Amino acid sequence: MADIDIHNLPSFADLPVKDGAPPDSAWGVFGDDDGIGCVNLLTAEGVIKAAGLVTKGAIFRLDTKIAYADPPLFERKPTEHVVTKFPDFFAFDDMLNNYNTQEGAQWDGLAHVGHPSYEAWYNNTPIEEIYAGNEKLSIDKWSDKMVGRGVLIDVFKYRDDIGQPVDPGTTFEYTVEDLEAARQAQGVEINPGDILLVRTGWLQHYYNSTPEAKQGMGTMDGLESCGLHHGREMAAYFWDHHIAAVGTDCPAVETWPWKDFESESLHYRTLALLGLPIGEQFDLEGLAADSHSDGVYESMVVSVPMNLKGGIASPPNAVAIK
Repeated sequence: MADIDIHNLPSFADLPVKDGAPPDSAWGVFGDDDGIGCVNLLTAEGVIKAAGLVTKGAIFRLDTKIAYADPPLFERKPTEHVVTKFPDFFAFDDMLNNYNTQEGAQWDGLAHVGHPSYEAWYNNTPIEEIYAGNEKLSIDKWSDKMVGRGVLIDVFKYRDDIGQPVDPGTTFEYTVEDLEAARQAQGVEINPGDILLVRTGWLQHYYNSTPEAKQGMGTMDGLESCGLHHGREMAAYFWDHHIAAVGTDCPAVETWPWKDFESESLHYRTLALLGLPIGEQFDLEGLAADSHSDGVYESMVVSVPMNLKGGIASPPNAVAIK
């Protein structure tokens, strides 16, 4: 990481900082050779402060169960769990055939999506480097770093509380104004280096859907989901709060399908331009219920992505601890 004060980063309006970098990009902010982007904002100081938030020992798993979606979303192949007897021992092994690291709850790594307009991934990484082993943007570089203060914003509940409920099974877009209003109603602050968790209501919608409806949601054309607004204002909100990552409970962070804004997708704005990890299909139900009960919307988040060299994405393997 470059020698930089995480509390004194350039504002979104000041981006880019590097000559020739795309507009609204953070290329070069953490150094020309950086491959972890906003993960740099998760510091030892932040870990210590996050540990101080643990007061009652309540633990909330943020991963969906493997193969929870039946069929898997986005027409991904289903995972097959195979249990085998270990030869000549009183023991078993098991295997996950066709396991896709993005079949359920997931962190999208910085190699997941490049920007088609600039034909590059984060920090001007060319596609040839991804094909050649993805050393620069590999998910294993996060495997001992994704720990910090988590902040939950339940924007789904907020909209319901003010009499403007959202149908999560539609392409409703939550705006920056929605997030800010929900945050203020909860009385929680967002600090540099935080892991932002946003409950959109989609996952509970999926859990409550019929098997027939889930069959339709497994197809590219049949899935509709609420999500965050895809625009520049949302990217600026994330960057100017200097969050380290954002995880949501919907399939794509932003709405799905992308429809007419594909070239301006939030995926491109976050992963490719800002180097900001985004998480999808996080299970925030238990954490949200507890937070509404005790009025505490901050926690220690511990996530250990797969230690997979060259990895593109990973289940979060995450818990929130209060």
